[in-house]
Amino acid sequence: MIGSEGTLGFIADITYHTVIEHAHKASALLVFADIEQASQAVTTLSKTPVAAVEMMDGRALRSVADKKGMPEFIAKLDLEAAALLVESHASDAQTLHAQCEQVMSALQSYQIIESVPFTSESKTVATLWGIRKGMFPAVGAVREVGTTVIIEDVAFPVENLASGVRDLQALFDKYHYSEAIIFGHALEGNLHFVFTQGFDKQSEIERYGAFMDDVAELVAVKYQGSLKAEHGTGRNMAPYVELEWGKEGYALMQKIKALFDPKRLLNPGVIINEDKHSHISNLKPMPAADNLVDRCIECGFCEPVCPSRTLTLSPRQRIVLYRELQRRRAAGESVASSELEQVFEYQGLDTCAATGLCAERCPVGINTGDLVKKLRTAKYQKFTPIARWTAEHFTATTALARGGLKANQLATKVLGEQSVGSMVNGLRRISKGKTPLWMPEMPQANTHSLELAVENLPRSDKKVVYLPSCASRNMGQQASATDQRPLTEVTLSLLNKAGFEVILPTELSSQCCGMPYDSKGMTEIAQSKAQQLENALWQASQGGRYPILMDTSPCAKRSIEQFTKPMEILEPTGLVSRYLLDHLTLAPKQETIMLHVTCSSRRLGLEGDMLKLAKACASEVILPEHIQCCGWAGDKGFTTPELNAAAVHSLKEQVPAHCSRGFSNSRTCEIGLSHHSGIPYQSILYLVDEVARPRLATKESTEQPSEYA
Repeated sequence: MIGSEGTLGFIADITYHTVIEHAHKASALLVFADIEQASQAVTTLSKTPVAAVEMMDGRALRSVADKKGMPEFIAKLDLEAAALLVESHASDAQTLHAQCEQVMSALQSYQIIESVPFTSESKTVATLWGIRKGMFPAVGAVREVGTTVIIEDVAFPVENLASGVRDLQALFDKYHYSEAIIFGHALEGNLHFVFTQGFDKQSEIERYGAFMDDVAELVAVKYQGSLKAEHGTGRNMAPYVELEWGKEGYALMQKIKALFDPKRLLNPGVIINEDKHSHISNLKPMPAADNLVDRCIECGFCEPVCPSRTLTLSPRQRIVLYRELQRRRAAGESVASSELEQVFEYQGLDTCAATGLCAERCPVGINTGDLVKKLRTAKYQKFTPIARWTAEHFTATTALARGGLKANQLATKVLGEQSVGSMVNGLRRISKGKTPLWMPEMPQANTHSLELAVENLPRSDKKVVYLPSCASRNMGQQASATDQRPLTEVTLSLLNKAGFEVILPTELSSQCCGMPYDSKGMTEIAQSKAQQLENALWQASQGGRYPILMDTSPCAKRSIEQFTKPMEILEPTGLVSRYLLDHLTLAPKQETIMLHVTCSSRRLGLEGDMLKLAKACASEVILPEHIQCCGWAGDKGFTTPELNAAAVHSLKEQVPAHCSRGFSNSRTCEIGLSHHSGIPYQSILYLVDEVARPRLATKESTEQPSEYA
């Protein structure tokens, strides 16, 4: 009546009544020879202690057969096969074990041709549910460019589930939807079917219209089922509401709608729609735009992790807008000076962090940032000669940057923060945003003599190559930070405590992973710097013999992706966890700290490891909700500060009054986090160094497990 479709009103307030989330769960994948046997098994399972039973037809299983981690037998199944993914929950392990035995005992009379038996092992369970969750994107990933992925959900009476599936499969064959798959919540007879459809030709529109007519007749009339089992009716099913509910029932709905909404302001045309062809009218095109994003099915799964989603556009919206620009170009329309082109320049390009976190959520793996960087190539082309000079004279470039930080440090000391801030930010207003933003959390210059300090460290059989990022080589800490040591000094302190000898790559001051250039779309320059760094690290690590620490996570991630030589590249969490903790004893602080996991660390799969390390060092660790990427994005915190502000707008309110500091693993990100949280953020290496002491090299101590474990 209301719900997501807002037919008669809107939801002003919601109270959730939660259910128990059992700590003990087990899942099993059971494969049957055909849909009939699987459907009969569903009826049997409905009388056992199961929490979920998911059905997948043979085509659905085939769609994910080549995905990483899938059981080998899936690729060998024929299309007649059908599988059930079964899950059981319990409050304790003993009860769960008994329930699983009860379920399998009930299925003894069935011929299960393949299976993954009940298991609670987290990786196996994740793989099993990955089969089910991967089906929708599997169809989207292989669709033809220009087609749309359509997903519908219907319900058959459970006793007619098998025949309903068979008839639905027959319709797929009749209308030549060979890629269509069926899966769903079998206990309720609720099935989803997914297929692809083009709308660029009238014949295709007519094919689709005839298919939907037959689907509606099959579900609503022949089997007296539901055309919408769990989701809203939507425009696609609106023409068939009368067919499902009858003329009298539909007429009553129309009268009620007219009473509540006489002007049809609330979601017009959804559920109540007199146009019997509304589902094949005003169709949205999906034109080819760029190979990088043509597979986008516009599902919106990417949106929750995008830092610009509340400021300008989400990844999905960027792609939609770019598709429209490309459609206009293909049609010969002028777009160069259009309002849409100007809007896209700022909203599409300038405010995209281009960190690729969206790719982690995208069901078909699209990194919208790759498209943005590609489009920035033209935008920044005029600056290429300057960029090439900075890359070729990187030592001088970073010296200039460090000089600027020293000048700011001196000016702030002499004139005060308020005066410096007024002058610099006043210049930014006059230049209409062409000069960088100034903030009190600006870092001081790093004056630490790294090379000299490394020479004075003791030699050891345990060695690590240390590459401080260009940011940490030149940026010290903000004036309000408790620990004023530069990150390079802290890193050496921790490595020394763990008994590691430190090796620096040659020509350190000229080294860069290429990230600053890559983010501007200057791919050639970025690759050149990455190759230069790779060669230096290969030499320093003696051909990959020693691990390599990069103290800034974005640099580590880019290097891992770009390097071709077999070297072990680690950011701080990875190195500490893998190499240092066995040689350290940690004395955790009784303190509440904030933790920010950078988008690069998330993409490297290190969120859990970083949280675990922080909890080993402090009694309470807060990982803020709804903040995935901080939006600093290299230099955008200075040049497009509204992106950083939007990305972390909820951070300050999540910092408890008794919390005085936070930690992360990217020096530039920490500037914005400090500014918007009201507390200083530093590298997590500061925290580890603070609580760590050398582990005594005795037989007794070496046999003790790490306190981190």
